[in-house]
Amino acid sequence: MVQGSASRVLPDVTGGAYQTLEFDVLEDDAFFQLVLASLVEPTSKFDSVRVVEELGLQAAHLSTFKRPLIRCVQRDYRAVVASTYFDYSLKTSGLSLLLYHVTTLCFEAGNEDDLRKVGFSKERRVDPQIIVGLLVDRTGFP
Repeated sequence: MVQGSASRVLPDVTGGAYQTLEFDVLEDDAFFQLVLASLVEPTSKFDSVRVVEELGLQAAHLSTFKRPLIRCVQRDYRAVVASTYFDYSLKTSGLSLLLYHVTTLCFEAGNEDDLRKVGFSKERRVDPQIIVGLLVDRTGFP
């Protein structure tokens, strides 16, 4: 009897890229799972457990997901990742820049639908909202 199945393509490809870029130098599996979850579906740390499990992985415990954020500061992940990517970029094709931003927009609508889901907005209101992401190149072109 089959109890479950999963396609490992996305986690394996993302993990391969993570290793190729040498970000695995962080040695933090829970942090990688948060990165993977945010690539699939930008959501809360709490909901990231669901996203990781839907990818067919054994998700880290929620409290474990909270601790990598403390380690990010303590171990200066930002500097480590920036330095690692800079070195990788110099060894390969040279430098490039990618800017990425995610935010939410809420709607003055009473009911949610397939696009707009009820959530707690930045304005501290419970309204249907959507998540919007934007990628731009070094010239600002989306």
